[in-house]
Amino acid sequence: MLLRLTRLCVLVLTLGIISSVDAQNSAPDARPSSRTCKCMPGDACYPTSQQWDQFSSRLSRPLVRDQRPLGAVCFRDSGEFNYRACSYRTRRINDPIYRAGLSNAAQFTTFEALVNGTTVQQCDFSGPMANGTCFQGRVPPNAVNVTNAADVQEAVRFASRHNLRLIVRNSGHELMGRSMGVGALEVFTHNLQKIEFTDHFVPEGAPPQTQGEYAVTMGSGVSWNTAYAQADIHNRSLPGGLSPYGTVGAAGGWVLGGGHSALSRYYGLGVDNVLQMKVVLPNATYATVNKYRDPDLFWALRGGGGPSFGIVIEMTVRTHPNPPYTAMFWVGQAQDNASYTNLFELWNRYNNPLNEAGWSGVMPFFNRTIFLTMLAQGNPPYDPQAMPLMQSFHQAARYMPGVTVLTEQFVPYRSFGDFNYDNLVNTTVPHGFNFTASLPGPPHSVTSSWLLPWNITAPENARPLAKIYTNLPGGTHYMVGGGPVSTNDPSEVSITPAWRNITTSLIILPTGILGIDDPTSSLEAIRRSSYEQTQVFRELAPPPFGGQYLNEGDYYEENWQAAYWGPNYPRLLAVKRRIDPKDLLIVRKGVNSEDWDEEIICKTPSSQ
Repeated sequence: MLLRLTRLCVLVLTLGIISSVDAQNSAPDARPSSRTCKCMPGDACYPTSQQWDQFSSRLSRPLVRDQRPLGAVCFRDSGEFNYRACSYRTRRINDPIYRAGLSNAAQFTTFEALVNGTTVQQCDFSGPMANGTCFQGRVPPNAVNVTNAADVQEAVRFASRHNLRLIVRNSGHELMGRSMGVGALEVFTHNLQKIEFTDHFVPEGAPPQTQGEYAVTMGSGVSWNTAYAQADIHNRSLPGGLSPYGTVGAAGGWVLGGGHSALSRYYGLGVDNVLQMKVVLPNATYATVNKYRDPDLFWALRGGGGPSFGIVIEMTVRTHPNPPYTAMFWVGQAQDNASYTNLFELWNRYNNPLNEAGWSGVMPFFNRTIFLTMLAQGNPPYDPQAMPLMQSFHQAARYMPGVTVLTEQFVPYRSFGDFNYDNLVNTTVPHGFNFTASLPGPPHSVTSSWLLPWNITAPENARPLAKIYTNLPGGTHYMVGGGPVSTNDPSEVSITPAWRNITTSLIILPTGILGIDDPTSSLEAIRRSSYEQTQVFRELAPPPFGGQYLNEGDYYEENWQAAYWGPNYPRLLAVKRRIDPKDLLIVRKGVNSEDWDEEIICKTPSSQ
């Protein structure tokens, strides 16, 4: 099987392998007894069947025991083979909504695999398989299908008592593989679907006479598609993720990692809008956290990454008015690299002025083609410079040698909810880059990203930046800075302060070939390529001036503490050590993970 990775999507890159490796390849008895490790299946310390049964009896739903990867039913030589189930799963193998609702599947199936040494063993299926083996890989063998906070508390107590690795999964839309784990106990929060709107929310513990405000309280399983639709019904709006088919959670990892949005230009980042969280802490306490109750923890939760500081049960966020929007869709294709560079240069000259005039949006680019999906508040836009500036860009691009304009369209929308439906839900509306048509496919992910400050994207740097963009295999340019993102107090939340001086979060999606003969080497080469292609941006805007969006992090990022959090990391580390002294909620490249191996199974020898 060979797959060339040249078809780029906004958030997803196909790698062409669904891989997993048997958890036994990380055999517990192969681990040095002197090292501090989590308790794995097969260890003497691992819970007995009777203990699992007793644990299950305390839950609102039975524990999902002996959970297997999605493709296990497709192997004819296995006792698990089920032709009907296999046929159904094969039809929906690339359906992100289907995958979001399963506790044993990731959106990006690379992370169902454990790359072990030089081997990737797989549970790859495309229908009934004549032979082969479905290995467990990183799919957790046991899962708690959560319906309430008490379920999470029981899971935390059980994992702590038995020294188990604990992972949290909502929709599985996660780009570092943190929502899967070898031998782990999974807390599956996808069914926490509470959503309640109010016009007078006051945080618990607030002083008397505190003015209430418009807000929505959401369970951590609510998707952005649901949140947008419900907000529109209540004639409100809120900044949220780019969520085709509803595979990004509205009250979980997106917010905990910072949360940028097409509406950030008007309402700030996700963390800027959080008013209160209810979380289960690593000691199993169910806590209400806000600026009046444990403000240090509230600060850490807003940007410190999930689930490092607690497992979110519900979250209350500020809602905003629901104005009309003007959308602009534009697609331009260059005939050669010289024309491509010239087109990038033109856009770069307009990037900052358009942002200052109220535009925000997203720009995928690949195969010498630039796709613009932009928004301005108001119809016509409230800022009087918004339309003239955009029309000026259109006119200049129209007459560029070697450039063909394929789409140039302004579309009025009654609300952001309508825009979201047309572009991220409805598969029939062909405006510019059709996200719903482009995102489906074998769901694998290799990405890197960098935050670009205003001075880097300034018009005087248009040409050199254009040359850099031309040399990239592709990427997505998110214009999400400006407005409240720039003016909100950086000390209020724990994300890197670099966010407060950017126009753009740039995702880089690499290209390459993944082959069945040597999948491990090719996968690692692609990941390394992604890291290396970001290096020029690290040098242009090193921390603390630039940084990386935690939710779109680089698998190989070396200086991740500075990239994700800048000068906030020491304070985050202190909070983490206070609330999680047993290292229960440790994730890859998360706060206080330095001493742990890649799979968070054992502490590294150097840390002992």
